[in-house]
Amino acid sequence: MSDSPRLSRPALLTWLVAAAVAAFPTWEEWRFRLQPGAYETFGCVGGWGGWETPLLDPLRGDLDRIMENVEAWGLPAVVVLVGFLACLGGRDPRVVGRRTAGVLVAIAVLVPVVPVYAAEEGCGLMPILSAEWFATVMSSWGSTQLCLLAAATLVLLTTRMMSATTSVVPSAGVTWRRPVALLVDYMIIVVTLTFVIQPILSVISFDTSIHLDFGILSWSALSLDKAEPERLLTLAGVFLYFWVNHSLWGRTPGKRLLRIHLVSVQPTARPTAGKTALRTLLFPLLLFEPTYGQLALIVDGLWALLDPDGRTLHDRLANTDVTRRIPPDVGRSDSPAITEGAPSPGA
Repeated sequence: MSDSPRLSRPALLTWLVAAAVAAFPTWEEWRFRLQPGAYETFGCVGGWGGWETPLLDPLRGDLDRIMENVEAWGLPAVVVLVGFLACLGGRDPRVVGRRTAGVLVAIAVLVPVVPVYAAEEGCGLMPILSAEWFATVMSSWGSTQLCLLAAATLVLLTTRMMSATTSVVPSAGVTWRRPVALLVDYMIIVVTLTFVIQPILSVISFDTSIHLDFGILSWSALSLDKAEPERLLTLAGVFLYFWVNHSLWGRTPGKRLLRIHLVSVQPTARPTAGKTALRTLLFPLLLFEPTYGQLALIVDGLWALLDPDGRTLHDRLANTDVTRRIPPDVGRSDSPAITEGAPSPGA
């Protein structure tokens, strides 16, 4: 870990400007909520049509649920401030800068992508990835995207200035692999629920079905009024998918594809079944809690910027880490681990 850098006045000013620019979309959001102005309503005769790419429906719905309060809660400005504190705490400025800027860019891109858009003609929804959908998404870009991209640029500039006076710790290249691996696992779960579990339920009972149109999180939210067997089955399936894979092999199919592993911080053993169960309950199962799940995800991600080892909060609490290091064989405490790089945080 690098020593705590001295912060120059230009660097401090750049951080403050970046935070202010990132906070502007939040100010606009609350101004609109407090004074929404005139609005239009319309009716439609007939049913709403389905989307042409059904496998993307759950992903869009879950991202929409996660992103719904990002601007209202001032998350972009908070991310900038946490990145600033991480640099003051001795984290590598370049690594912090890349991750902070990456979060800001991701928010800027996702905000216009995740909403449901109604088709201009008929009563259907706009097909995802259609020409009309792309045109609508591009036309939705505005001051929010410009501010977040500008804040990301300022963060990258100031962290490069700060890194000139600090030592640089090599990165393991895990940061981008973790969200990609999670996306692969997510799609595997969606495909399994849609094409395996749903046909089985249809044979067992005509009244039982799984509806993932608005996301897995909405379908299986932890709520007393959503305690149907098929919803609980989905929740149990998500838990078993991550728990079994991590307990037996230390990696899910997504992690295997991206060549990363879940390891214990103890170098002589893989994570125990109890630790992987706790880790799975903290992430992703806690996301299914409708009131605090989104907040827990935000805290978990921000923790990785401040953590001395760059670990997420659920990894810290479960005494685990995700790395490209190859874990030792079970039962062979004298087998050294082969490390490709230092551990790095991710989603």
